[in-house]
Amino acid sequence: MKKYEKKSFLTSVFLFFIPLAIFSSIVLYMYHQDKIKDIEQNILYQMRDYTFDFKSDKFILDVVEYDNNKELFKLYKCKEGLCSYFKAADSGLYLLKVVFPQEKYEKIYKDFIVKIFKFSVVVMFILLFLSFGFAFYSLRPMREALYLLENFLKDIIHDLNTPSTSILLNSKLLKRHGDFEEIERIELSAKTISSLYKNLEFITQKGIEKNENISVSQVINSKIDVLHKLYPTIIFKKDIEDFFIKTNENALERILDNLLTNACKYNKKNGIVHIIASKNKIIIKDTGIGIKNVSRVFDRYYKETDRGLGIGLSIVKKLCSALDIKITIKSKIEEGTSVELVL
Repeated sequence: MKKYEKKSFLTSVFLFFIPLAIFSSIVLYMYHQDKIKDIEQNILYQMRDYTFDFKSDKFILDVVEYDNNKELFKLYKCKEGLCSYFKAADSGLYLLKVVFPQEKYEKIYKDFIVKIFKFSVVVMFILLFLSFGFAFYSLRPMREALYLLENFLKDIIHDLNTPSTSILLNSKLLKRHGDFEEIERIELSAKTISSLYKNLEFITQKGIEKNENISVSQVINSKIDVLHKLYPTIIFKKDIEDFFIKTNENALERILDNLLTNACKYNKKNGIVHIIASKNKIIIKDTGIGIKNVSRVFDRYYKETDRGLGIGLSIVKKLCSALDIKITIKSKIEEGTSVELVL
């Protein structure tokens, strides 16, 4: 089950189970209160029957002086347990005090609580089972829709690759007959489409092998050369030390391409993109518009403007995890963003 499926599944379980659990708890509490009243009422009637023959060993009998404040045939809580008062035969000066001992009442109450607890556990398990069933059932249409969407995406990725590759090849052939600005623009646009294709390709990719020895400065410089043509008003500053790492070249290119493109795309006019690369660390700083909600930038399809698809940084996070790269983003609105990669 994928991350977004788990989130949807758990949300459905929570939304179904919690209201039912609350409702069941209220019903069980009301049942508990009524049952306690029934138990006490039953004890009171047994006390009354006891005053006729005094043959039960459940109760303790005492004789007390008559008191107007003591209501007859009513259950009281006294220090000995539960007690009630009845008229003594042929006497108006004394009352019979019948006591149901506290330890006996606690045993009856404890047995009842154990039964209701067992019943509550069974009810909660049934509700949880129903909640899981409901969640699986509600997840089914979403899974079917996502399955269709993923297949559609795979077809789009496959069909996108052919025309973008063809445009790049033909633009390079046209350059042999004359290097015109229009041809360069076509080539840059084709590279942009190719970059989008590679991003989409990584969404459906499963495993990434780290078996290539890559020059970090070479990858960064090649990306800057392309971006400088696409964003001619952006000023690029470089403090790059050349070093090699063993990783996946295509994946590392995707990470840097997305981060550098964002640094340019969301920068201000005549803004600066500063790239610092030293041993096992790359820092990309820009003077752009900043990010409002840094904690959500890696969520797929999350975006703070109308530009883009909202998949670039989610792919970056996925690739960083696959390549064991630690990524940290700090940002201030209208001041800029800093991204640090620890390789």
